[in-house]
Amino acid sequence: MAKAEKLPSGRWRCKAYFTDEVGKHTSKSFMGDSKKEAEGLASIFLLDRKHDSRLENTTLAKLADKFIENRSNILSPSTIATYRKLRRIAFQDIINVRIGLLTKELYQKAINEYSKVRSYKTVISAHTFYKQLLLENGIHIANKVNLPQKDGSKMSIPTNQELSEFLNQIKDSRIYHYVLLPVYLGLRRSEVIALKWKDIDFVNKRIRICRARVQDDSRQWVEKSTKTFSGKRLIDAPQDLLDLLEPFIGEPEEYVIENNPSALESLYKRESKKAHFHYNYHSLRHYHASILLANGIPNKYAMERMGHKTANMLNKVYQHTMPEFEKEFNEKVEVFFKENIEI
Repeated sequence: MAKAEKLPSGRWRCKAYFTDEVGKHTSKSFMGDSKKEAEGLASIFLLDRKHDSRLENTTLAKLADKFIENRSNILSPSTIATYRKLRRIAFQDIINVRIGLLTKELYQKAINEYSKVRSYKTVISAHTFYKQLLLENGIHIANKVNLPQKDGSKMSIPTNQELSEFLNQIKDSRIYHYVLLPVYLGLRRSEVIALKWKDIDFVNKRIRICRARVQDDSRQWVEKSTKTFSGKRLIDAPQDLLDLLEPFIGEPEEYVIENNPSALESLYKRESKKAHFHYNYHSLRHYHASILLANGIPNKYAMERMGHKTANMLNKVYQHTMPEFEKEFNEKVEVFFKENIEI
């Protein structure tokens, strides 16, 4: 540690040199009325840092802050925003407990408390976040804990009639195109609001999906890459949809859905409530998947069109859609045997 130096004002300043959490060599100045006081303050600071730098003396909160900071320039703004939110609200019973005192029992208790008023998905998100940062530091207390039972709620998808009636009621509304895009193309909301006029090829009837719009930690809307690599895709667009969009063509760099995304989502909720259309916006994407499956579109093609890496979501939709078409499928099987098998 450098010695204190006397300033023209008569006070003393001592600089404490250290390496911060991201590996940067830096310093902090301490002022005192005497050389001894300034050097004492600097020494206490460095001792505290040395104490806190030991894993057992740090807290879950500090590990989380470091974990997020190390990824702030790598992960998408929406992921970082989600991490910061989890840091603020999840497992607060143990967030300031020193790692040396944190046990599997305390971690399990935090999960139990957090699960009381939150969904299975929300709890799993929080657990995944904290488990990952603990494992990164060689701590295994989050392994093999008891998690809440996955809720058995069914995927909710509108019928053709319900959707037609809803579209008819919002025909003159600002959300009309906002609703049509996931219905006809199976787009995610982040992809819908990121679509630009330059992405639509009206001649060849194709739409390019190459970006998404999300909210960052400041709740500002920013562009990012698609959710996954498979999210970048070219989609053949139905002529009916193109005919509805073409009269509204704007400049190439303008968004097709130009309204504020938050305002659009609020309007969607109001209009769907007014129309007794009890389906959230994401269900429109599920509806598109159900149409692909109901019409015998192979899973591989459906996955490419929806921008999926795996068929997990399609399988869930398939399980939901099957009962509706079960009678029709059974009749086809019966006709097949009647026409091809003699008994």
